[in-house]
Amino acid sequence: WNELFQNQEQTIGGDHHIELSVKRNKKAGPFAQWKIFFTRDLLSKLSNRQYMLINMLEAPVLALVLGFILRFSSAGEYELISNPNLPAYIFICVIVSLFMGLSVSAEEIIRDRKIRQREKFLHLSKTSYFLSKVSLLFIISAIQTVCFVLIGNAIMGIHDMNMTYWMILFSTSCFANLLGLNISAGLDSAVTVYILIPFLLIPQ
Repeated sequence: WNELFQNQEQTIGGDHHIELSVKRNKKAGPFAQWKIFFTRDLLSKLSNRQYMLINMLEAPVLALVLGFILRFSSAGEYELISNPNLPAYIFICVIVSLFMGLSVSAEEIIRDRKIRQREKFLHLSKTSYFLSKVSLLFIISAIQTVCFVLIGNAIMGIHDMNMTYWMILFSTSCFANLLGLNISAGLDSAVTVYILIPFLLIPQ
């Protein structure tokens, strides 16, 4: 039986050999990975209505409250030059920028930890991932700071200095974004992160 099987195998198979080749997908480059990470993060944030509502209303509401509380003039008609609260307004603007920058970024790395664990075996670019996070957070902080400066300065009567205020407060928010990402990468719990934020704000 073995001899018969061997003869039939040679007759059917002949000298033809089938080669199986596995087609491997080419890994995207760093810039393409950055675009994918950025798009995924953006769509995730846009789909979260609560996140968008809080972060888009946070700056205007704080600006309105701050402006109305600190708008005061010793003269009959309001004049900025006679408002003794201007230094306090500038100081609180910086604190608000730090707070907004930290609150928007403090949970970013923790939230993605499970996804990053699954993607670990793909050996994707960490630099592209972090740059996508930083880029999107800077855009959010830029929008928040624009809203805050336009509303706050309009109520306080500060004219022709919106760009100066925006540059200072936006750079402050960017620093807070990076600080928040470092905290998020170093801690395991979102609760711990939000407990730590006041301890970072008060010494500054």
